[in-house]
Amino acid sequence: MNIERLSLDQLRVFVQVADNGSFLAAARKLARAQSAVSYAIATLEEQLGVTLFDRSGYRPQLTAPGMALLADARQVLDHVDSLQVRASSYAKGQELEVALAVDVFFPTACLVDLLRRFRDAFPAVTVRLDIEALGAVAERVLDGRAMLGILGTLPTTPPNLLRITLPSVKLVAVVAPHHPLAQVKGRVSEKLLLQQTQLVLSDRSELTARQDFSVHSRLTWRMSDLGTKHALLRAGMGWGNMPLHVVQADLAAGRLVSIATIHHPPQGSELPVQCVYKPDYRAGPALSWWLDSLAELRTLEPLKS
Repeated sequence: MNIERLSLDQLRVFVQVADNGSFLAAARKLARAQSAVSYAIATLEEQLGVTLFDRSGYRPQLTAPGMALLADARQVLDHVDSLQVRASSYAKGQELEVALAVDVFFPTACLVDLLRRFRDAFPAVTVRLDIEALGAVAERVLDGRAMLGILGTLPTTPPNLLRITLPSVKLVAVVAPHHPLAQVKGRVSEKLLLQQTQLVLSDRSELTARQDFSVHSRLTWRMSDLGTKHALLRAGMGWGNMPLHVVQADLAAGRLVSIATIHHPPQGSELPVQCVYKPDYRAGPALSWWLDSLAELRTLEPLKS
């Protein structure tokens, strides 16, 4: 097998013959002479050391090796086409990748809607997405690992970041229906709240490490994953604050109940959400799309298509 001079043009001819069912149809599609197409296939077969088409019938038929190698040829051409599109976009000033850091409290449905619209607008741009809590989002923006961040659980914004105010997220304090706090009628006293285990998101960053936000109990269980906290709340392992959009179905089904305290009104509280980015970061078209789209949000519900 001699593949040293294997060319992309030969692979394109191979795919065209397979797709169009004949050498003549492929030649018309490629605007070439049929003899040139036949020569390209014959040369490719010689270099690969296999017969790609059975020519014994009226129309050429893919052989078993030809069918197997056709998928490889398509994959190679897809990669090359993608490389060309991305290189052309980069030459025009468009980013090849957008890195985002998003708070765990930001609604997933809204994020998915934004990502879907971004993919439609910038199909050649890849996305790197980190879901974090507290200071970890801002930390990724400050050290350059993320181009922009969406803050929710961090109550303060670092002064060296620019910010865009987004719609807020509603928070509710919840417990399982069999938890002792669920049996309290009316507002839970501060004394009783202190005696019960509070489930708290932990900070994986140095920016706000060892700082507590909205912690009102002497006994805390800390975790870095919102899904784990949600599961522990439903299991009755403690009480905690959760975004309403995450627990709404549980509240409706009775798997969780909301509690009211001096810190948590019965209807829930509003959590400010902000987009942050470094003032010296040069925004290309893809990042500018995110800044504009986030600034235009009037709700954190996904747009209706």
